[in-house]
Amino acid sequence: MAEVWRFFAHEDDFADIDEAGACERLGRVLSFPTISSMDAEAVDWRPFDDLRAYMQQAWPHVFAAGEVELIDHSLLVTLGGSDSALKPIMLMGHMDVVPVVPGTEADWTHAPFSGHVDDTYIWGRGAIDMKDQVVGILEAVEYALAHGWQHERTLLLAFGQDEETTQYGAGAIGRALEERGIELEYLIDEGDYRIVSAAEYGAGEGWLMHADLAEKGYADIVLKTKSAGGHSSNPYGGTSLEVLSRAITAICDIEWPTRVTDLLAAQLVELGLYTADEIAANGDAIVRDCLASKKLYPLVTTTCAPTQIEGGSTGANVMPQDMWANINFRMLEGTSVADVVARCREAVAGADLAGRVEVELGPGSSEPSPSPRIGGPGLEAVRSIAARYFRDPKETEENGSFEPVAIVPSTVIGATDAANYQHICPECIRFSAFVVDDDECDRGVHGTNERITRRAYLQGIRFLVALLQAL
Repeated sequence: MAEVWRFFAHEDDFADIDEAGACERLGRVLSFPTISSMDAEAVDWRPFDDLRAYMQQAWPHVFAAGEVELIDHSLLVTLGGSDSALKPIMLMGHMDVVPVVPGTEADWTHAPFSGHVDDTYIWGRGAIDMKDQVVGILEAVEYALAHGWQHERTLLLAFGQDEETTQYGAGAIGRALEERGIELEYLIDEGDYRIVSAAEYGAGEGWLMHADLAEKGYADIVLKTKSAGGHSSNPYGGTSLEVLSRAITAICDIEWPTRVTDLLAAQLVELGLYTADEIAANGDAIVRDCLASKKLYPLVTTTCAPTQIEGGSTGANVMPQDMWANINFRMLEGTSVADVVARCREAVAGADLAGRVEVELGPGSSEPSPSPRIGGPGLEAVRSIAARYFRDPKETEENGSFEPVAIVPSTVIGATDAANYQHICPECIRFSAFVVDDDECDRGVHGTNERITRRAYLQGIRFLVALLQAL
């Protein structure tokens, strides 16, 4: 039994959902190896084309009723509402997945692109991140259209091609919508896949799910250095590896601003850890407490993580020549991409490495989200629907009610396609009703044996169907 099942309620809602068919269709979608790359020219786009062709066959009501646009290799479906004066709502996700680490294919119980479906699980790369939510959206909208439901608001479905890499596809859709003068009421993208204990935050008993209303900025700093190489017995002036290491150290030693953002303050208040007055009066102390917490420290500062170094020598007595390294930054609100580039260049110059190390900005950068609207209609809709389908397992249902899992506003420290719409949407919500156990999330997301239980997948569909019903 999966731990997350104990949180489920009202699994008998929408009893005519084609449960077996929905699971099989997700399995089929998982069989398409839609792997993205930082180099768009290296991507095999045929699986993406094949996936879109399958979508049109598998969910005929959606593609018959909607205006379908291919923007680069991404998909936008517009389902017009009856009241054009109302701002549209967007349900979104990404079609791409990360590759399987070469040499680990045999570690999978079922081949990563088999789309195997058994009595308990649906297996395959993307089962959690995040084809389950993409397909769940299509299942929910197909159900609504097949039942003749009419919506006042226009509904947009946006499925990006490269969230795992450059996010060019979502950016292209976002620019197209902006050029058309379209502003969204709110959007829902992927979020945390777990239901977590409030005790993880020192917030006592109870359970919570995250509704991420903002995300940190993203920047890769690429360092390059060159040398003539030669025999290691005469490393006059230092090897290229030494020079690169000194530059990395100088950048890692940069001290970045720290603070409690408005969104973190709202999260801490909802968790019952502080009052608003306590946060205002003791911000510095709260920052120190957060910096000492693995879960909270990324929420109060910009983070710096060296992730790649290439070009080292193949011989122990041979000095390397051309080398490069990548340092990944996730910027707190208030620190821009330009700030990161400038401060990294200053740090390298301050280490007497100017002219020896090139400092460049890598592809795919994004600015931190601005302060979001907290308590808007999108968050209230998510809270209202989630309260029906996710309950505290310690509570017993009485008189048709139970204690729901709390939905807490928060900041996602990773990156999502939603950031590409923040200029046209005041409420970008990253929330997933397709939940998995902690160990499944830690192991399966970008790892081996990615899978989701049938029950969890179907519960996510019910959440989306109920959301559409409430529009």
